[in-house]
Amino acid sequence: MTTGCVYLVGAGPGDPDLLTVRAVELLRRAEVVAHDELVPPAIVDLAAPGAERLAVGRRRGRGAVPYRCHPAVIERARAGRVVVRLKTGDPFVFGRGGEELDELVRAGIPVEVVPGVTAALGAAAAAGIPLTERGVASSVTFATGHEGALAAADAGTLVLYMAAHTIHGCLSALVAAGRAPSTPAAFIAAATTAQQRTITGTLADLASRVGDPGADPALVIVGEVVGLRPLAGRSVLVARARDGRSRLAAALRGLGADVVEAPVVAAGPVDADALAAALARTGADAPVVVACRIGAAAVAARPPDAPIVAIGNDAVRALGGVPHLAVSGACAAALAPLAPILRDRRAVVVTDDRGRPHLCDELRALGAAPEVAPVYRIGAALPAIGPVEAIALPSSSAARALLEPAASAPLRAVPMAAIGPATEAAARALGARRVVRAPDDSVPALVASVLELLGLGEARP
Repeated sequence: MTTGCVYLVGAGPGDPDLLTVRAVELLRRAEVVAHDELVPPAIVDLAAPGAERLAVGRRRGRGAVPYRCHPAVIERARAGRVVVRLKTGDPFVFGRGGEELDELVRAGIPVEVVPGVTAALGAAAAAGIPLTERGVASSVTFATGHEGALAAADAGTLVLYMAAHTIHGCLSALVAAGRAPSTPAAFIAAATTAQQRTITGTLADLASRVGDPGADPALVIVGEVVGLRPLAGRSVLVARARDGRSRLAAALRGLGADVVEAPVVAAGPVDADALAAALARTGADAPVVVACRIGAAAVAARPPDAPIVAIGNDAVRALGGVPHLAVSGACAAALAPLAPILRDRRAVVVTDDRGRPHLCDELRALGAAPEVAPVYRIGAALPAIGPVEAIALPSSSAARALLEPAASAPLRAVPMAAIGPATEAAARALGARRVVRAPDDSVPALVASVLELLGLGEARP
């Protein structure tokens, strides 16, 4: 019998965008994906539809086991199958990857290790905390959350893995070992995901600030670098027009901001018949444009023969292995390379019931004739919103969703940063009193504009 092989693959801290190219390639051709319990479904689902999925990991070291590599992994490999052993973070950083590697080698099974972004790096980046900083911290130590491992930690940055449920004892031990009680510290749970929670404090009070740590994976960062987050304690509202994770909100939280997302948006079920009808009206060769996760998933479920254009990372991920052309945004500059395939042609724009009018205008400017296919409905509710210092507007539809309701009147006096001219115009038309436009159509540029509004960057007129 031909022996298969095993790939020990790092799944990173949680965000699928942080997977390595090699990891994605292996997932798409694996016959078996044996994954840790903490690996998010969005990553496991990158595997081919026919791949066997096995949950083989444990949480918090629960229960003694008589093996180092799960027997199901060895069994599948000995049966000649290609197995991806998908491990949270990096296999060799507190992931027991060395033990699994040793057992696979002893069993005579070919194995390759594919590194991943370890939790410390992912969480620090997502929380906007530099692990080293000139003049502040010249070293970083990774340790597990067990008090006995802490006394030798130097005065640099310390990252404690698996410390959520021992946080009080860990921080007390650091103080007993000589660290000042006033040393800044941060608790980061579900790092890099939409559920990320970051709580900052000091060695003296962080445990009480955290309270119940919850069930999400978490780590603790200790050191003066925690105090370097420029938006710590500042309140920012991110306008929303669609459900799902907001890269803009995540970026602002990563800099320490207290972020409110509004309105609260929920998507209704997909109407597959509406998509089929639009494709029938425009003909089999009409390009199909998708700019959101739900619309892209609807297209992926029934791929047309025509060219597919995916706008943004969410749409690209939702299409999976369906062939497509990808562009980064819906502005004129991002869409311009598509002019040769769109000019003088009808194009199906798969969207929600609001229709993406700005995107359609940009497509018309390229010479296309957009045909809107509203395949799902969006419901939005404006929650009670406390005082905020700045508002970030990532699209004209988000500006309208936030500012059109009568209850939004107090928000119109709050300084706003808009991602482009259409978004700026929509905000001003709805009564916004002070709006600055980001220098380009990107999340980093919009974040920079928010920093300017809050006096943390160079102000522009």
